[in-house]
Amino acid sequence: MYRLVVAAAAAALFATPAAAQDIAGPIAASLDQFGQGVAESMAGGQGLFVTAQGKARMPDAAGGMMTVTVEGKGKTAVEAVADRNAQLERIRSVANNFSVAIEVGETKYAIAEQPSWMDDAETAWTTDSAAAAEAAADAIEEAAVAVELVPAMGAPAETTRTVTASVQVKLSRPNETRLPAFVDALADAGVANLSDSLNGLDFGPMGPFISLLGLDAGRDPGEAVWNAATADAVSRARAQAMAIADASGRQLGPVRHVSVLLRSHDGEHALVSVAVRFGFAD
Repeated sequence: MYRLVVAAAAAALFATPAAAQDIAGPIAASLDQFGQGVAESMAGGQGLFVTAQGKARMPDAAGGMMTVTVEGKGKTAVEAVADRNAQLERIRSVANNFSVAIEVGETKYAIAEQPSWMDDAETAWTTDSAAAAEAAADAIEEAAVAVELVPAMGAPAETTRTVTASVQVKLSRPNETRLPAFVDALADAGVANLSDSLNGLDFGPMGPFISLLGLDAGRDPGEAVWNAATADAVSRARAQAMAIADASGRQLGPVRHVSVLLRSHDGEHALVSVAVRFGFAD
């Protein structure tokens, strides 16, 4: 019997939220049988045991933020910060036009150096002309010759330094109707690396399992919502118990015990499964 209950419990962890209640009920009922006699004697009489699932609306896009990484570049930190600020101003303008909140994080700096001939080659490759490839090839060829002459001449190779000032910017999401226009406006402002974190990490088809295991912290609605779903579940359990009691000619009494079996969500609603033991009034 113990192995059967454990196996059923393991199966519940890999059920979808919709099917979890169907599995949770038999598990709870099986476990309840072990202590049913003792519980009834302590409570002072026979009772009625039911399971139910309640739900409460998830907060609308709670904590859903869109993240943009802004990278300002320059030969000096001052130039990099100026470039960063110019990009931030364009993003702020978009945020103001769409009435969304903006949060700018801490700026991080990086310094990189590379041979000057690589800068010439990169510039040539980014030029939209037929001579771009030829110019890049010439730059690389000249650089190769220069590299061969360095040991003989004893002159150090020239390098260029690039300073990067990067910062993460979080933007609240506008409503779904305005969202496409908002994304287009960010693209027009020069944003090229937008990350939408509405649902936290994307677990794909594993999402329901992660939720059942309690690992989906990205969409935790908070205790107030969980409590509302629990109250709804207890209310549904009472409705079931009243129907059973009426069918058996008994009058339903007070709640004697409530156990929360599972907490999950389906994206729109927080779901709570409970097991409730009621007493009889007579």
